[in-house]
Amino acid sequence: MPRRMILLVDDDVSWSETVAGVLREAGYDVHLAHDGDRAAALLELESPALVILDVHLPRRGGIQLLKNFRQRNRSTPVVMISGDDAAGSQDRALAEGASAFLRKPLALDLLVKAVRKHVEGTAQSGTGNGSGGEACGT
Repeated sequence: MPRRMILLVDDDVSWSETVAGVLREAGYDVHLAHDGDRAAALLELESPALVILDVHLPRRGGIQLLKNFRQRNRSTPVVMISGDDAAGSQDRALAEGASAFLRKPLALDLLVKAVRKHVEGTAQSGTGNGSGGEACGT
């Protein structure tokens, strides 16, 4: 089975590299972007099995990126992440079509479980409408 590609978008380079390493060990191919413009460019070129997207990004915010992505693609799961504990970010992300919302700091095993759920669940069912998201915290 080919490795499923995940796009991880977060401006915290150290955290991103750590998460990418864990996801690679779990068998995923991980591409990184550290700002919203780079993520938008990659989303035009690539077809990830999953997008992990931080709410707060330089150049183009995660919510706006999600909104733009959902106009073209309703099926790819998007897991939003944020250290922001305001309910407004979570509500906006889920309303714009996020599949799940995870709060930082988060346990890496929780993130791997969420990735497996959304990547393998979408691969098995062939459906994933990008709506009906869930909120999770640590």
